[in-house]
Amino acid sequence: MRPGPFRAALLVAPLVLMVLAGSVAPLGALLWRAVAETEVAPALPRTLRALRLWDGRGLPDDAAFEALAADLAALQAAGPEGAAALERAADRLGADVPSLREALPGTAARAPATITSRATSVLVADPVWGEAESWAALRRAAPPVSGFHLLSAFGLRQGTEGGLEDTEGGPHDRARLARGIGGAALAVLAGLPLAWALARLIAEASSRRAALLAGLALLSLLAGETGRAAGVSLLLGQGLAAALAALLLGAVPLIALPVALSLRRAGPRLPRAAAALGARPGRVLLRVGLPLARRGLALGCALAFAQALGSELLPAAPGAANALGAAAGVGQWGEAGATAFWLLLPSVLAALLLLRWGRRA
Repeated sequence: MRPGPFRAALLVAPLVLMVLAGSVAPLGALLWRAVAETEVAPALPRTLRALRLWDGRGLPDDAAFEALAADLAALQAAGPEGAAALERAADRLGADVPSLREALPGTAARAPATITSRATSVLVADPVWGEAESWAALRRAAPPVSGFHLLSAFGLRQGTEGGLEDTEGGPHDRARLARGIGGAALAVLAGLPLAWALARLIAEASSRRAALLAGLALLSLLAGETGRAAGVSLLLGQGLAAALAALLLGAVPLIALPVALSLRRAGPRLPRAAAALGARPGRVLLRVGLPLARRGLALGCALAFAQALGSELLPAAPGAANALGAAAGVGQWGEAGATAFWLLLPSVLAALLLLRWGRRA
């Protein structure tokens, strides 16, 4: 390798490492937790091993009941660590079968006195263990990787017979995601005229004035989502108009700045030449301006859509519920990773489509 490229690679290496360490690695770890099963296996290892021999029909044999009683007795004897592991397992299983959230700790409290035979375990512990669905939920949590958290965040769960069925809040979760995607798309479309006008001002201004306008456009981004939402709510009150205005304040500069860069790089000669030849303003815009700004439009719309989708699904207004932050705050990393996945997927698909459109001649 020649000295020049080698030195350039050395200069760029810290930036690449910083991006990998600060963005790619944490996001990858969060997305991994969306498919990793880490809650139940550490708490109930004997039970999950015993269920490997169960065919899913009826109830498992006595060995599974004995293993469950032994696991729960061991958790009780482990003190605070066992209680924490039991709580994580109960939360995970309760998200699949709600009755298990209370049944598992209740059974654990009686586990040391449970006689290890199937009929007695069912009667002494809790009738929920006489239902095949409870054991099926345990078996679904056994593999190291599953789609449970991803399905749950989308309002679906795997049924006892293997098919998919709605969770209790399934329609609401999917409707919320659809509203978020629609709101983000609406914010981008509504922001396009304002962003185009701002981009034209920046592209046609002198260097000093362009820098000033770009800086002013960035102010709303520097304020952050919480600052924009709070400021707009103060002026307009709570409601649909305030939410849309907050999204627009974030979308317009994200679209305008890449478009302004594309227009400034292309220069004003072609649009002026088209106008001098008699083309009407609308034709100049469609046949000359938009093709010149295609790449900037694609990049800006992709960025604005991703930002608006995150704002719509994870409201930033003070006191609003933040699903991802709330799940991460209480250690529910599977739920947090699944939420991040459903936020990322529409943004990535939209970015790929827009950037492919931007590369077309």
